[in-house]
Amino acid sequence: MKLKTLAAAALVMCSAAANANSVVASAATFAGTVIDFNAFDGYYLPQIDAGSLVTSLDLGSGVTLSTTAFAIVGADNADLNQNGAWTVVGNENRDGNFVSTAFTNNSGSLTFSFATGMQKVGVFANQFQDEGKPVNSIQVTALDRNGFVLQTFTANIDTAADGYDEGMFIGLERSSADIYSFVLTDGSFVVDNLTVSAVPEPESFAMLLAGLLGVAAAARRRKA
Repeated sequence: MKLKTLAAAALVMCSAAANANSVVASAATFAGTVIDFNAFDGYYLPQIDAGSLVTSLDLGSGVTLSTTAFAIVGADNADLNQNGAWTVVGNENRDGNFVSTAFTNNSGSLTFSFATGMQKVGVFANQFQDEGKPVNSIQVTALDRNGFVLQTFTANIDTAADGYDEGMFIGLERSSADIYSFVLTDGSFVVDNLTVSAVPEPESFAMLLAGLLGVAAAARRRKA
């Protein structure tokens, strides 16, 4: 009974640790399906189509993009003021077209929704930065199937004023594929190369198994 209890506790602890993994890196930290937005050419959201207000767009691969305020899907240039500029040229982290937002306040949000749950979600991003003002922030949030918050954190991106196509890879990694929406909120920003992965990598299972085996070995020593 004690062994089972300890194993269950180890499982909970390993899961909790994995659940708390936010990602802020200079480049993508995991592989997966990549949506680069190069198939789109200046598609505006929201827009009026046949008399109806359209606020979402099917990106393919089971991913839908929606916005509460103005965005361009397939933009080819963006002036980020003190954070430089994004162009169609790009670099090793992104190239071609991208998504550009122009929210007039900090309540606008960009949401990527998934037909199936994802374990890892990230995107290469940068943000508009005014001269002489504190560095802006982007709120990053993962939602479950029912729209409840799984994790959230704030990322601050600060790049060279004379730089081009610079930014950070921001995202979330979970222990299970329970991310159904990935939301970016606050200010004006640009994003490219949305990367999603639904299957935990083998090393995640190995780490969990190692933890359980360690707990089991300790329990046997105590019993002996």
